Amino acid sequence: MPDFDRIDLMNYAMYGNDFDPQWDEIRAFLKTNVSAQKELEEIKRTVPSPHLGKKRRENPLTNDPRESNGGSGVGQEPRNPNTDPSTKSWWQKILGE
Repeated sequence: MPDFDRIDLMNYAMYGNDFDPQWDEIRAFLKTNVSAQKELEEIKRTVPSPHLGKKRRENPLTNDPRESNGGSGVGQEPRNPNTDPSTKSWWQKILGE
């Protein structure tokens, strides 16, 4: 059975689960190694889990500088994909729009 280091434990804490067979070896290692179990618990307490998702902002319009006018449409530039080719965004140039 291979030994796993702190990085392996951190990867398991962040991305691992109990169902994916790719994590079988590290799960077996954790079952037999008490110090690794304690280290994994410490990692889980200190590292945020990506499975929880991002917290929503209470009012995203006030924090977004692109929406500084409240999104009322007054004073905004109209978005027209048929404008001057030099002002197209990079993805419009790639897609040929």
